Amino acid sequence: MIWLTVRSAVDKRVFLASAFLLLFLLRLPSIVFDSEINPDESQMITQALTLRSDPVYFRSVDGTTGGPLDSYFLIVPSLFGLPFDYITAHLTAFGLVALCLWFLFRTASLWFGEGAARLALTPMVFMLGLTQNGDFLHYNSELIALLLLSGSYYLYALVIRQPSPSLGRVALIGLLLGMVPFGKLQAVPLAAVVGLFVGLDLLTRPNLNVSAKAARIGVLVLGGITFPLVFVLLTWINSVYNDFVTFYIIGNFRYANDSNQLVSLLRLPIFFEKGSEFDWLVKLTGLIWLVGVVVALRRRIQANRSLWQVGGFVGVLLVATLIAITRTGSEYVHYLYFLTGPLFFLLAYGWQQLRLSNQMAQWFPIGVLSIYLLLFGIQAVQRYRQGIALNPYSSEGQGGWAVQQSPVSKEIRKYGRPGEKLAVWGWRCDYYVQTQMPQGVAENHTIRSTFAHPMRDDYQRRYVKDFKRSKPAVFVDAVGSQNLWMTDRNSQGHEIIGPLRQFVATNYHYAGLVNDTRIYVRNDRVAALK
Repeated sequence: MIWLTVRSAVDKRVFLASAFLLLFLLRLPSIVFDSEINPDESQMITQALTLRSDPVYFRSVDGTTGGPLDSYFLIVPSLFGLPFDYITAHLTAFGLVALCLWFLFRTASLWFGEGAARLALTPMVFMLGLTQNGDFLHYNSELIALLLLSGSYYLYALVIRQPSPSLGRVALIGLLLGMVPFGKLQAVPLAAVVGLFVGLDLLTRPNLNVSAKAARIGVLVLGGITFPLVFVLLTWINSVYNDFVTFYIIGNFRYANDSNQLVSLLRLPIFFEKGSEFDWLVKLTGLIWLVGVVVALRRRIQANRSLWQVGGFVGVLLVATLIAITRTGSEYVHYLYFLTGPLFFLLAYGWQQLRLSNQMAQWFPIGVLSIYLLLFGIQAVQRYRQGIALNPYSSEGQGGWAVQQSPVSKEIRKYGRPGEKLAVWGWRCDYYVQTQMPQGVAENHTIRSTFAHPMRDDYQRRYVKDFKRSKPAVFVDAVGSQNLWMTDRNSQGHEIIGPLRQFVATNYHYAGLVNDTRIYVRNDRVAALK
């Protein structure tokens, strides 16, 4: 792969095909791993499964910090016959990552040349393919927003090369940016940067008259508000507008630790280290970019329009991304996905300057990429010597392609059938996936209904309302030793909500304790099974 990267004679299509084939093969063990790599993907698979039968978002599902598009997109593979399982989710994640990298490669090629773009893509492929960090392998809520942003970067790169940008292309940028908040609200600052620079480019063009500028700014704004207006209208028609405002807009703005933004920014080196192999990519990018800047200064590059169109854009985008990923103070590793674009561009810029200096021998990029790749080899040897599995996502024991059933899911399926509603109190969304039963409440994990939270009462009231409306065939209280975060049955069990406790006690039969998990069956279902 390194040889293909540095050989300019190799056709671009051959290089890209080889790069994405390598990425697929490197991620293949995690792709065919039919179990959750991260609990978030069980949440989103369940939401997609539920939306397939009840497509009204905020009535049937609520993705909390994840946007509606993340769940709706997982329905697409099912239209081609693929099941709602982890293999489908992992395969979809690979496709989204590959498409994002393709957009970034095309953008970097326009700005920094194809040779520099190749040298930027290869370490990205190594990192995203060889990493064992599950946050970069599972289907997560950043990927749809990242794809929309990557597409908008590419369109922006095309627009600034056009003497007279087409109205359709500008409108498409607006449309993509308007969709970003419905993939991930956290990504709005990044979308705002793109919109800002597109607007500045249009307004500062000397060859466009006032009416031409006004028309393009108008279609940019119109494109940007089209999707949000359609979505809000649909929430109004389906009587879930208040839920949209309360649980998505207000709920997301209140989702943050009591952390100082400056402190979070100062913790970035620690945050990067949590990304394991991602930290190596950051250091490589910083090194190549810094050397490239020094070379550029020695060449005394003159300031021109493209300096702010490209350099200014990448710089502001980087700042906006760092602010966005540190705002909550949560330091979830999958947030680092949003840095993919800025890092790609900084790395490509550094390589471009080195290539333009005419002082870089061919062996230099080969040596740099080889050393970077060697780090993964050293890590593998260390893990082997420590007795850590080289492939933590082995599919050898999963018994084929079907999702394996846990003892709890086997018990649930004695009373419920695929397609019937299930409600799980706690955080075990994998029970929905294993049983193929849609969620009977909007929030399929109940941490916001349990832990201290400014909106806990709102979440509890909605949970009870949803539960009474759907009357799931089976109710599972997963609080216990096998649950994520919620393990204290006395203070975190479903009984903490009085109306829910009463409704379950009246309408459900306690079927028993399985794997430290309480299972309740609706009374009429128990009677029918006797």
